Amino acid sequence: MNGSGGRRLPSRPLPDIAKCFDRINHDYLLSKIHCPSNLKKDLKQWLKAGVLDNGVFEDTESGTPQGGVISPILANIALDGMVRLIKTMYPKKANRAQATVIRYADDFVVISPSLEIIEQCKTAISEWLKPVGLEIKPEKTRICYTLNPIEYNGKTEEPGFDF
Repeated sequence: MNGSGGRRLPSRPLPDIAKCFDRINHDYLLSKIHCPSNLKKDLKQWLKAGVLDNGVFEDTESGTPQGGVISPILANIALDGMVRLIKTMYPKKANRAQATVIRYADDFVVISPSLEIIEQCKTAISEWLKPVGLEIKPEKTRICYTLNPIEYNGKTEEPGFDF
């Protein structure tokens, strides 16, 4: 089935967070920022200031301006805790990680030798993202092995990924 003689192979989902910079919940984000109230007020005003795109003004009720100089740090603040969630769910066993999350801004991969753990991580992260105002984009999320093609959900997934 997976070309390994029945042995389960390491799998990796490559989730894409749908419109991360556009949908971050402002109240959730601001609740995670601990700073003097005057700075938090300025940040809130900046988040609500709106965006001018090709001469058209749009209000901003959620999200951070994509391309804004502070937006990557705000995405990191909003997504802080996702890695700890997986570490807490799957602590090391026999000094080996059961699951590892590698994240940069709104991109991340989950690495585990267990397909079952990968699927559980995908579900847990999907639930964790809801109060942030975010969701995993299913059509851009895949589970693959790093060395060999695998059959998953009725289709062949090629090995490897770009991150």
